[in-house]
Amino acid sequence: MARTPTPQLHFHDRCGDCGERRVDLSKPLPPIGDDFDWQTRDYDGFRLFMMEELAGRFPERQRWTPADIEVILVEAFAVVLDQMSDQLDRAYGEAFLETARRPESVFRLLGYIGYDALRLHHPPTWEDAEVVRHVLSVAGFPVGTLTFEPQLLSADHLVRLLAWAGLAPDALGVEPDLTDPDTERHFLHLLGYSQGSLREVLDLEKPLHRDFLTRRLLRHWRDNRHDMDQARQAGPRAVHTNHRMVSLADYRQRLEDHPLVLRAASETRWSGSWQTLEATLVLAKNGELDLAIDDVASGAELAQLQYAVADFHWQRGLTAVDWTHTPSFRSVLRAYLEAYRMVGQEVWLRDAVPVGLSISLSLRLAANYFQSEVRMAIAEALGTGPEGFFAPGRLSFGEDLFASDLIEWLMRLDGIEAVCLNRFKRVGDRYPDQSGSGVIRLNGFEIARCDNQAGVPEKGYWRLTLHGGQPG
Repeated sequence: MARTPTPQLHFHDRCGDCGERRVDLSKPLPPIGDDFDWQTRDYDGFRLFMMEELAGRFPERQRWTPADIEVILVEAFAVVLDQMSDQLDRAYGEAFLETARRPESVFRLLGYIGYDALRLHHPPTWEDAEVVRHVLSVAGFPVGTLTFEPQLLSADHLVRLLAWAGLAPDALGVEPDLTDPDTERHFLHLLGYSQGSLREVLDLEKPLHRDFLTRRLLRHWRDNRHDMDQARQAGPRAVHTNHRMVSLADYRQRLEDHPLVLRAASETRWSGSWQTLEATLVLAKNGELDLAIDDVASGAELAQLQYAVADFHWQRGLTAVDWTHTPSFRSVLRAYLEAYRMVGQEVWLRDAVPVGLSISLSLRLAANYFQSEVRMAIAEALGTGPEGFFAPGRLSFGEDLFASDLIEWLMRLDGIEAVCLNRFKRVGDRYPDQSGSGVIRLNGFEIARCDNQAGVPEKGYWRLTLHGGQPG
């Protein structure tokens, strides 16, 4: 080991008062050779290196056997080093989303990039007995006395649970269904909750519920690795998805993300003091902004729409819609807009301009088709249902309507041999018939409508004349 040199004081011959301190440094240590392969990571590599080191240190020894104490120690050290190397690889891999294998690491790394896997994957449902037990325990019920798995999407289980809770078994009806929002709300009120849905009860902003659902999600990922891989891939993609509304394109695209909006258009207008942004919308079920959602949908359609809205708001962390107050389209969309629009940006929502059409058709049918069946098929093809020509959102703003498209749409139906267009115009005497030109011009925010509803001819109507076929 190098020693600290001792300084020496030297005086000049010509001046006895002048001197200098001199230090003779020791020679530098010879470089230490490094023949270790730092990429050695496994048992075989460590064992081979240490055996080569033994052979190099003791060249006079020509034979090594597995029974030698040195070989035994080398193999024991190689085992320990291999385990430590594996732990190092695991710890390094868990630091990156692509290589992480533990559900806890994937969940934590997704949270670092702002991806809430708890909202977007594995949502709670009444079919999950563990979720039901958690809800009951929070409400103060002794879940330890439950003798069956409460999967409440089954009517029998729900009736049995009501009896267990000391409630009337028929409090929700004979065949209760928790997929119905009203039934679900009534059931939660019977349990003592003020919320109207399961997702409102399991508020993720509360640590009690978030910790419970997080443990449940991690356990699900351990048993279903492919679901964890889907979340791992979806997280980085979501980073590039913009939810804020800044540009005109953002307002159009983000509004169309909402289940209540089928088509959206945006433009700016100078109000005299500032720029006002106007968003024109085509709503689900051809609704209007100031109409209650219950007025345009009912029954199964309303329940489906409510579930889609609730799911969208849950995933985005938005306030749940209170359906007991019969909200309008505008109130729901305004709350969504306020969460993502730019501060200080005035935004007005307005309905698309409906253009009612008056259409008269004559059709020749094949001889072996009943007129009633063909008429029903035509009504569905020209209707506003999912497969209808005038389905809400199928036609875009200002899209011209061509007679050839309408005829082609009808000719796909079985039993129709020919289609003759007798009238093709906008509703109103001041608009000319366009059956000759074959095109109705639209512009701006106009949308072609032909609802064919009694009492509202301004929303469009059609008349059919059938020839041939069989009566009945």
